[in-house]
Amino acid sequence: MKKINCEELDSVLGGDSISGTVINAFTNVIKLLLDAGKSFGSAIRRAAEDDLCPLK
Repeated sequence: MKKINCEELDSVLGGDSISGTVINAFTNVIKLLLDAGKSFGSAIRRAAEDDLCPLK
């Protein structure tokens, strides 16, 4: 492995990109929120229409 000097170390760039893992996690959060909103909206609609299944 080659050692580099201080000037070369100052010119090193990296670590500021968005990885696929971060994008995947963000996508999963969006899907979770959409599913929760869909379920909540369906529950409100069913309660408003009085279309609930009876509990036995």
